[in-house]
Amino acid sequence: MQHLPGPVAKPASPPSQSPASRPEHRRPVFYTAAETSEILRLDESTLYRHLRNGTFPGVKIGGRYVVPQIVLERLIADVLATGRCLDLGKWTARWRAEQHATAVQRLAAAEAGLAPHMAPKGGGPR
Repeated sequence: MQHLPGPVAKPASPPSQSPASRPEHRRPVFYTAAETSEILRLDESTLYRHLRNGTFPGVKIGGRYVVPQIVLERLIADVLATGRCLDLGKWTARWRAEQHATAVQRLAAAEAGLAPHMAPKGGGPR
């Protein structure tokens, strides 16, 4: 007679990780203001000021701000590409202009009947 093994205990859940140490495949699409300020090593009130003033891209949902993960990726990529400090206000203005141009191109492609995968994709400001 063969004995089946007893119930197998599940491994313990890993302790919660800070946003900066999460595995890449598990990153959220949006970060809270608290998570973003932790990643950027900013005081949360400083980040809120930039979000309210429009000098940092974010989304306000009700009374809450969130920051798209892609914004942080592009900001970091642009800092690394230029090898110097970026002016956040100027970077945000360029980023918004490029996002607007990309959206206009996508809308024009949709109106022209092109498949969505054929529409141009935008990049971060350089």
